[in-house]
Amino acid sequence: MTIADAINTALLATAVVGIALTFWQVRRGARTRRVQFLKELYLMLTADPDICSAYYQIEYGKFHYGVDFHESELESKIDRLLAFADLVAELYLQSQISEKEMIFFQYRFLRIYQDQGIQEYLNFLSTFYEEVGVSKEPLSQFSEGCSKF
Repeated sequence: MTIADAINTALLATAVVGIALTFWQVRRGARTRRVQFLKELYLMLTADPDICSAYYQIEYGKFHYGVDFHESELESKIDRLLAFADLVAELYLQSQISEKEMIFFQYRFLRIYQDQGIQEYLNFLSTFYEEVGVSKEPLSQFSEGCSKF
């Protein structure tokens, strides 16, 4: 082996090590970004004042769906909570959030989904969507995601 061959071999080895380290760093960065993303999702559920207010109405059995619900302050909070839950469920159903990661949301989502008032509101929305000609079932990802728990 000549000196030139030895230098080329050393340079190649250095390049391979550099590529391996870059790959490792990119993977680590992606993992960190994913953790940050999941943290932000969870914080939205647990720290957003409107979402928390709506959730605790449901959690403590104080949410009752009725004619006075529409155009109330609570309606926009419940809509925000349900839209958020639908988005997270969509990510879960598309395998963007794993089953293990979804465990952090599971209890709260089931409490929301199993609430009688929420079911009545979902039924109203379904009828309303049909009446105005929307073919998509409202909050369908949320309903489907909860059925998989």
